[in-house]
Formats: sequence, structure tokens, C-alpha cells
Amino acid sequence: MNTIILFGKVPEDGQIYLSVIAFGSVAWLVALLGIVFPRVSTFLLAFVPLPEWVDENWVRLAMLAATIVIPLIVGVIGLRMLDPQDRPKDAAATAKAILKGFSYTLGLALTLIMMTAFAPALKIQTLIRRWTNQHVPIIVESEDYLEIVGEIQAALRTRGWTTTRHEATWMLRVPTKVLTLLAGGAIENLVADELTTLKAEELEVLLHPSDLVISGQKTDVIQARTTLVQQLAFSKAYLTWTKEANELEDRLWSLWREMKARARAFVPADALARLGAIGHDLDAAGVPYEEWEVLFREKQQVETALLRMMAGVTDQVAEPADITDEAPVESGLPTETLASPNGLVFRLVGLLVVAALALLNHMRQRSASP
Repeated sequence: MNTIILFGKVPEDGQIYLSVIAFGSVAWLVALLGIVFPRVSTFLLAFVPLPEWVDENWVRLAMLAATIVIPLIVGVIGLRMLDPQDRPKDAAATAKAILKGFSYTLGLALTLIMMTAFAPALKIQTLIRRWTNQHVPIIVESEDYLEIVGEIQAALRTRGWTTTRHEATWMLRVPTKVLTLLAGGAIENLVADELTTLKAEELEVLLHPSDLVISGQKTDVIQARTTLVQQLAFSKAYLTWTKEANELEDRLWSLWREMKARARAFVPADALARLGAIGHDLDAAGVPYEEWEVLFREKQQVETALLRMMAGVTDQVAEPADITDEAPVESGLPTETLASPNGLVFRLVGLLVVAALALLNHMRQRSASP
């Protein structure tokens, strides 16, 4: 629970490693205590008193060995938390990285002690306001962090929430600073240098590098989550966690931006083919349902924008908010024309053209397949 408050929710693999490291740091603290007070440490680890016939010096030696071995295990796990391309390639660098487990263990141990004191206070604040929290999966690179904060702020503004930027509470900042100072590279992708909270009277949004925490009344939280998921769909932030899902997001983002840049010069049939290929790969990817749902929704947003262009409803790709909002349609034709019988006929003809192009593209793909 303390790690979720500190880092937000992280990808499943990372959460497992983080939980093991957190447990290791607690065990290391108990072992360190056991060097001085063997009986206390034994009770904390095994929940049984130390038998009288056991020599305390042997317990001290065992605890001393544990204080050496546990950080080395933490160092190995810290390596596993790094992306494969970021891991050291030679033996000397690997050994040095493993030895950093001592500073990782100390840093997380101190952090967990602080969070044990701070977490109840943070929880009480939420209970007093009768707020609820929801987590939105997100991956934000450090260089894009403040830009994404601005996009979140702008997205909330479209729904009437005027927010102001604040540093995250010191009860999060202080443990984070201690941890980054001692742990460094192992967790640097889980913490932000300028951890920021956006605050409105009835809503707060805290952005972690791998999690977006929305706090407020249940109805406000649901509306804010819907808005942010829609409008961050084609930002620099990933709304999925796994590598396979990230790659599909990249392809959808590339197609979206290409559609925006080329406008009328864009080739609809090619776009439909690429979108169909993305849909096929999405079905075959085997990503978790939550990620599949995000990618399917983004694919629908691209498809909707493409169909609007092809049907002549608009001559340029709108942002996700413009597609999902109930705002008047922006197009090259007057609103009166679109609402008239002739306008309806124009739309129908456009949709028939889209359907014909899609059918031709499907037949071309089938004839090209062996």
C-alpha cells in the first residue's frame, strides 16, 4: 500500500519487483536490529521467541549474514527493473550495479519508515473529504512530464475544471527525494523530479510517471477520467504499459499525426489498409484486456476521424475532444447545408463511397494473400 501511495500503480512486472524489494528492505531492517537485539529480531521474523538453548551470538552472525545477502538480492532485482537495453553489458559494470543494492535497500527502508507515518495522514485527508481515488495507467517520459501536466490541465478545462499547479504534498516529496538520492537509477523511471498535483475545488489530479491518480467525489472522478482518457489518447504519454501495446499505440499515433499533417492530400485507401493491419495485430497481440480496451478505443477514434474526412463532413482531422464532444461539427460546409435534405444525401453518398473503398481494400487484401 505504501508503495502505491509513493509511486502510484506501476506495471504488473514492476509491481512484483517493487514488492520484493520493499519486503527485502523491511527484512534487512529487522536483521540489522537483530545484530544488537537477537531475541527481538527473531520474534519479528518468525513470530516465536528465541529458545533458551540457542546461543544469541549465532543469531547475531545469521543476522549479519542477512544484512549482507539481502542487499545483494535487492541489487539483482534492481537490475531486472531496468529495460534490457539499459542493463550493464560487462561483468564489472554488472557487479557494480548489484553492489548498489546496499544503497537501494537503505533508501527504500528509510522511505518505508517515513511512509508508515505519513500514509495514515494522507488517507485520513481523503476520508474527511469523502473522496474516492481512481488510477489511470500512463507512462510519461521525464522530459515530457511537465508538458503532459499542461495537457491534463487543458483537458480538464474543457469540462469546466479550472485547476492550479502545486507541488505534491511534502509527505510524498520528502520520501521521494530520500529514495532517489540513495536508490538512483533503479527507480528513477518511477518518480518525477517535479511531482505535480493539479487542484480544483472539487477535484485533484496527481501525475506519477507510471500512474495518474484522480481524487474527488465519485461522479467527478468518473467524468474526469473519461475526459482525460479521451483527450490524452494521442499525446506523448502512453496509456498502456506493455511493450507490445506501446508499439501499437505508436502506430496509431503515427497514423493520426499523418492524417492531421496531410489533410486533403491524405490517401484514404492506404489509411484504411494501415488501420486494418493495426486492428489485425491488436487481435493477435494477446495484450491484457485493459490495454486492449484502450487500444480499441484509440483505433475507433482514428477510424471515426478518417470516416468524417472521407464522407466530407470535415476537411481536417479534429482532436479527440472535438470528436467526442457534442459541439457543432466543424466542416467546410455551412451547418444549414448539413442539416438539409441535400446535406443528408451528401452524407449518405459519402458513407457509401467509404463502404465501397473498404470493400475494395478487403478484396485486394484477400487476392494478395496466398
